[in-house]
Amino acid sequence: MKAQTFHFEIKDLVTQFVAAFDDIIIKRYDKNRVPQTNIQVRYVYSPKQRVIYDLVNKAQNITVPVVAVNITNVSRDESRVFNKLAGFYLTRGSSEIDAGKTSNFYRTPVPVNITISMSIITKFQTDMDQIISNFVPYNNPYIILSWRVPDDVLPGYGTSQEIRSEVLWDGNINLNYPIEITALDKYRITGDTTFTIKGWLFQATQSGTGNIFYIDNNFYATSILTTYETLTSLNYTYPLSTGLVTETEFVGISANPQITNVQY
Repeated sequence: MKAQTFHFEIKDLVTQFVAAFDDIIIKRYDKNRVPQTNIQVRYVYSPKQRVIYDLVNKAQNITVPVVAVNITNVSRDESRVFNKLAGFYLTRGSSEIDAGKTSNFYRTPVPVNITISMSIITKFQTDMDQIISNFVPYNNPYIILSWRVPDDVLPGYGTSQEIRSEVLWDGNINLNYPIEITALDKYRITGDTTFTIKGWLFQATQSGTGNIFYIDNNFYATSILTTYETLTSLNYTYPLSTGLVTETEFVGISANPQITNVQY
């Protein structure tokens, strides 16, 4: 556990989550439902209690409507653990025909569920309704965050690997109205809801594990060859009596096998 495994995964996911929601414009209407002004809804990363305190403290200069977002829980998602493989090897080299390549061992990332608490604070019911109507229709049943494997997880690979993480809304918004307030207290409505981001936490990469070598062999798909000595790397010409066309199947045997030519 001494190896560095911090790759900003949680921070990047939460940043993308806020960016997906942080473009809400609400309108103020007159009695004829004609819009008069537009208001940008402010998003802050903070617990709801902290935002309410800043609203009370006039020196903080925080105004409503405001949406507070913060992480409440990070848990391992056992439903996305498909096997017990520790990881995989990935070769590095200038071309696929290099005789020897450096191979790195990449550990399997850990699937985690990041629970996000979102609290909406407004002065007017119409503002609350507009904010709810802005994000609820797009979260049926979920939205997708597109991010990539951290560069230091796949060093020297040269290609960004995309990850698509689901953001699941719990489907509930708990609205709270002030019941008992004094003449000096300001009337505010709060709405609390929860989202779950299905992300990944990556382990440290073990570099310089060793070399992977390629061995090219030819195999002949026929039942008349019965001895091991017959399977050589040379081209084989079938006897005319067999009625078979002289063809060769080429298979490259390595740590990453790949069939390059198939003849029927």
